[in-house]
Amino acid sequence: MAKSGRSWVMIVIACVIAVIFLPILAINLTLIIKGNTNKDVPPSIFGVAPLAVTTGSMDGGREDGFGEGALIFVKILSDEQKNELEVGDIVTFRVAEENIFVTHRIVSINYGEDDGIVSVVTRGDANNADDGATAVSEVIGICTGSAAGLGGFALFMQTPAGITIFVGIPVIAFIALDAVRIYIYNRKSDQSKEMRDKDEEIARLKAIIDGQTEQSGENSAQCARVGEDLPEQSVQSDGVSSQKMPPDGNTNSADD
Repeated sequence: MAKSGRSWVMIVIACVIAVIFLPILAINLTLIIKGNTNKDVPPSIFGVAPLAVTTGSMDGGREDGFGEGALIFVKILSDEQKNELEVGDIVTFRVAEENIFVTHRIVSINYGEDDGIVSVVTRGDANNADDGATAVSEVIGICTGSAAGLGGFALFMQTPAGITIFVGIPVIAFIALDAVRIYIYNRKSDQSKEMRDKDEEIARLKAIIDGQTEQSGENSAQCARVGEDLPEQSVQSDGVSSQKMPPDGNTNSADD
């Protein structure tokens, strides 16, 4: 019963790691790798880049705005999709000089001769001045949503401590659980083999005992048959002896 309880505990722990920590591990590793291989585009998962907000420039009280410490989700746009941007969209663009990404709202759009978008003018909801014109080629994507307070958590996951907690510990725990699972499986296999060996030994001993019992029964039967024959032989011997003896017990018949 105790072993069964421990097995259920291990199963629960493994499920928690699989459901919670492994997706976080996969996402974190993907973001770290992508962030280091291409610094011109924010790392994304399935075309959506999670970005932490470090300023309050978009905290202007509008419904789709967000404040410092929020985590925003930016859909990466193709060149064709960039030409569909409108005033009021919140876009993320790259500032090459500072090598940072800024997410502000479009307040005006500049079109070229072919009616394609050449640049956009943005401004933070909480700012009093525009950012200036940004070439559409520097626009990365459009903000599709935000989660307040998760930005700090996302930034922490990129630190050595965060990597240790959300990458190192889940990996070590998963390896440890797998090792324990293998140990338990091998132990059960050894116990099963030991039980089979015991059963075989018991069967062998039982067969020996049954054989000895059968042999003893045969010997007893033979002894009984011999005992039945012995009285008959004795009677016949006595009969022969009485015929040879004279009636008076004398051996010299000439005196009669």
